[in-house]
Amino acid sequence: MTASLRSVVEQLVATRVVAVETLLSTAISERDDAENARVADQVSIIDGELREHAVAAARAAALRDREMPAVRAALEAVRAELGEPGTPTTGLF
Repeated sequence: MTASLRSVVEQLVATRVVAVETLLSTAISERDDAENARVADQVSIIDGELREHAVAAARAAALRDREMPAVRAALEAVRAELGEPGTPTTGLF
């Protein structure tokens, strides 16, 4: 009789342990899903900001490339007026 009672109690305990583990696993999974969604939102925001910075950098580079010939010509004119003809201007910008 004691062995039978012990077996029933052990089975009851095991069933409750499995139920609690299932609840904990579900709660942890839900928490992880919420955290993953929050992180994904933050990464999306950061990606957008990085894209904006990349576009701004590309625009600045394009503007620099368009204006560089005029800047170099002005620099050469100033150097010529200062009596520095032949001073190399390549590689300065």
